[in-house]
Amino acid sequence: NKDFFRHEYGRYRIHFPEENIYLDHASQPLRLHEEMQPRAVTERLFRRIIAKLFRAGVLDPSKNIINTGSWIGDNALSWALMLEQLSENPGKVIAVDPSAKYIQYMTNIANENSISNMCTHLTVYSSKERTIFTGNTEHMGVNLSNKKGIAMKAITLSSENLENVTLLHIDVEGHESELLEGASRLIDSSRPVIITEGVEGSGVYNDIKVAKILKALGYTKSNDIPEVCGWKLNCRNRIWWPDDATEAAAMAVVGKELGRSVVVPWISFELPE
Repeated sequence: NKDFFRHEYGRYRIHFPEENIYLDHASQPLRLHEEMQPRAVTERLFRRIIAKLFRAGVLDPSKNIINTGSWIGDNALSWALMLEQLSENPGKVIAVDPSAKYIQYMTNIANENSISNMCTHLTVYSSKERTIFTGNTEHMGVNLSNKKGIAMKAITLSSENLENVTLLHIDVEGHESELLEGASRLIDSSRPVIITEGVEGSGVYNDIKVAKILKALGYTKSNDIPEVCGWKLNCRNRIWWPDDATEAAAMAVVGKELGRSVVVPWISFELPE
């Protein structure tokens, strides 16, 4: 049981195989440990691709990552530790979420693991500064016509004046196009690789709007990662390349992964090269 485990081993430790980092987790309740543990092998192909791009220098480990919809921090925490491995002057990971509960959780784990290059931010990004109402800040979906519930102030990502961003990861439950409309200045200045979530085939209205916004910003090429990225079997992570040179460099490193003919399941305990 939990008390025996703590007594015998003193701590919980989770191995993230693709990032090749270990995350100590002893300070948190067993329930949260059990929630974090499978995340190390969830969306594992996505994790492998991002890790390879950083190790190859296609993504610059001395620059910053913005991780929106960071939830419990399975991406933000592991990426922060990986950047520390790869650079003497690692970039920061800005972990953004609307839930105070998850922000505190990430902060606790960062402190336990002496992670100094992760910043947390409790906010919602949108196309303009506005008040958004929601029934629940955990896994928060945004309905701009809703005028009841918990009020949250939304701001634009560009208003944060963040610089030197190498990766922008967007997981905001269907609010991607609104976020991107408020991020054009940041995207123009940093030209990051961008990850969005979408539906295979791009026939969904939000996916069409996302593609239109990004193409107007010069992101004309993208790849779907052949892996399920949520409860819906046709949900995919989509990588947007800022220019032809970045795409070519990336494909030389992860073209094999992006070209898999068999879709990888959401959770993969084993994932051969």
